[in-house]
Amino acid sequence: MVKISDIAKQVSLAFLFLLTCSQLVRGQEYPEPPEGMVYVPAGNFIMGSKYGDPDERPMQIANTDAYFIDKYEVSYAEYAKFDPYFVIPEGKENRAVIVTWSQANAYAKWAGKRLPTEKEWEKAARGTDGRTFPWGESYDNTYVVWDKTLTRGGSIAQPESPYGCYDMAGSVWEWTSDWYQPYPGNDVPMEQYGEKYKVMRGGSNFNNHSFIRTSHRYYILPEKIAAYPVGIRCVKDIE
Repeated sequence: MVKISDIAKQVSLAFLFLLTCSQLVRGQEYPEPPEGMVYVPAGNFIMGSKYGDPDERPMQIANTDAYFIDKYEVSYAEYAKFDPYFVIPEGKENRAVIVTWSQANAYAKWAGKRLPTEKEWEKAARGTDGRTFPWGESYDNTYVVWDKTLTRGGSIAQPESPYGCYDMAGSVWEWTSDWYQPYPGNDVPMEQYGEKYKVMRGGSNFNNHSFIRTSHRYYILPEKIAAYPVGIRCVKDIE
């Protein structure tokens, strides 16, 4: 039997999609992004999933202000400009850098930016239509940087997210500014919830495709990343 609440949610999601389409059709004047960044407009989007892991629920209509976000993950060469003592592994200059949360946060501040919230990261990755992957619904290995020798944006298909970001699935995990907390309305207990673990997004090149879904969340101790390659994608507020 179909629940009335499920029908209402489907109607709400359909309305959001139509509203987004109408906004695109009308067209808008968008600010010019800083070099290496793309623009994400203010407004609603579909966040979370009712089919994924318990911490992705409930699927919800979320909202962000407008912001800029890096088109690519920060490279080893870019990070070394911030930290002159940082040693770039040979041949990795244009590969996504792997750093702790405090290193990522310090780099973002130095660059005049900041780390994205979970909402900002997910919106930039999936747009407003609730897609499973940054490029759509169908999974394809050629869309993902799996090979650790590949540079940023080095996948065969080179897909972009709806706003023009690369490698938001695979490559390295990406830090967010948020502590690992339940979404409002989620009453499934998790002992990891609190202000101990930071949220990382996007999966990495050793994960299977379920980890690189746009709604997937994972937690990690901010300064202990030995088992996880985690990198940086910054955002910048629009003044």
